[in-house]
Amino acid sequence: MTLPPLWIATTRGPVEIVSITEEDPEIRSVLCLSDSFQELPISPLYDAFVRRPTGLIEQITGHSSYRVDLSGPITQGQSWQLGLAVIHLFHAEAQLNSFSLPNTIVWTTGRVTPRGTVQPVGEIVKKWKMTIAELDNKTKKPDQIIVIAHAENIAEVKKLEQMGDSQLKITYLPAASLMDVTAYFELSVGSTLGAPAKTSPRIFKGYFVAGLLGLIGVATAVKLASDFVMPLSRLDAEGRYRELFMELRLLRQEGNWLDVNGAFFFQKHLENRAATLRNNMKVEIRSIKGTNTHCTYRKATITTGTLPEWVHEACQLKLTLGNRYDHPIGIWIAMVSHEATGSPTVILRNHATLPPGQTVTLPTFVMEKSNKIKTVVAIASIMPDSELLPWFNALINDAHPARHMINRIEKSGSGFLFAQATSVRK
Repeated sequence: MTLPPLWIATTRGPVEIVSITEEDPEIRSVLCLSDSFQELPISPLYDAFVRRPTGLIEQITGHSSYRVDLSGPITQGQSWQLGLAVIHLFHAEAQLNSFSLPNTIVWTTGRVTPRGTVQPVGEIVKKWKMTIAELDNKTKKPDQIIVIAHAENIAEVKKLEQMGDSQLKITYLPAASLMDVTAYFELSVGSTLGAPAKTSPRIFKGYFVAGLLGLIGVATAVKLASDFVMPLSRLDAEGRYRELFMELRLLRQEGNWLDVNGAFFFQKHLENRAATLRNNMKVEIRSIKGTNTHCTYRKATITTGTLPEWVHEACQLKLTLGNRYDHPIGIWIAMVSHEATGSPTVILRNHATLPPGQTVTLPTFVMEKSNKIKTVVAIASIMPDSELLPWFNALINDAHPARHMINRIEKSGSGFLFAQATSVRK
């Protein structure tokens, strides 16, 4: 199947979609450099763009996983969304009917919402200048270029063309939604998308007649919040924190007012959850009475960054974990000793999943009497911990972990406890 050349505009030059391949629905969608094993860093965002319930491509095509090869890298932003949505429309149409655009280049830039609405993007001047430079280098010129973008961006391109001296034949397709694209090319696919923005007054008129304007406002607000939160919540629920951090950063840097404020409040939600988990994770340490005169029964609940001095004695110790939260939590905990240099000695490393109100006592261990720094590290989470575990392992290997490592765990919405005893009791 040969699809029309489609260019995604970027500030480093247009990136052409080389191929699109359906993959097994059990695996996630990826963007790759053409004919390579190199997956691009925005692949997780593309997967969320494709797959239900966050994405819209599966809604259009009925398929949930693809590999798309690109002629060059795309590493950030969201203006790639329109180009990939259009190529999926072309790909789906070509599987059903004959579809071609002879000697035509389709040029795209724009964001797309889960409802299929097209939104304007920035850096149009630089993107168009890089496009003209790329066209000048082509030995065979296209018969026409179809520019697909939001009306605001179309106006910017027209202004640039009026100021320039290119002889390109350009057809402009201002798109308020993907339905405008399907209508222009007379595609049979895409009918499951919402109606174009221009038909919405009729919908609202019906509600006005029914006297439900207030309910519309509430429903609209709930829908906007749902469309915004669902992709972030999905990454959070699956414990994909690196992708979550990247998406939040993109929303803050490149999003509109709603995106920026939504990202701020979602991050606050994660930080509040981290504080709640920290406060509801109970960690208690006990010394067991023994033949050593220093070894008497003592008990302390670890609530600050300091361990009791008696952990330095050569006594048998026990750690008890408790869950005071109203949800099950998983706790990773370790007790290690560090010298000024060299690798730490891991005295205890364990994991427990605790239902609400439950406690568990870990196996007894002996702490040697030495000048080493003694450290307890614990992480509590209600989400999958596959990405938390490497961070936990890095922390127990460092007597003085960097602040950014601690911030990373807290920003993931996970409770964090770090306590030390640094001197031997005399």
